[in-house]
Amino acid sequence: MRKATLTTIPLLLILSCFAFSDDGTYDATVTTDSGSYSVSVEVEDGEVTQVHWPNGGDMSVSGAEISGGEATGVNSRGDSVSIELEDYNDVSEESEE
Repeated sequence: MRKATLTTIPLLLILSCFAFSDDGTYDATVTTDSGSYSVSVEVEDGEVTQVHWPNGGDMSVSGAEISGGEATGVNSRGDSVSIELEDYNDVSEESEE
């Protein structure tokens, strides 16, 4: 019984890393100086890095660290970009509790 427990715990830890990974594509509301838009965004290492516009264009975003499902960053022109992510599992928020 003890041997099974010792091998099960590391396996569960490895699987939980994949289950709670926050990288990927998420639906979001992105607000810029020109308005608010429902779009998809790319998240890498807890930051929004790309906005995918419905017309097929992309916008790079920097400094948009996610906290509580929201982020604020700047685009390549230096304009402010506010982002509210839908269904984002904010792992950093859970670990602070």
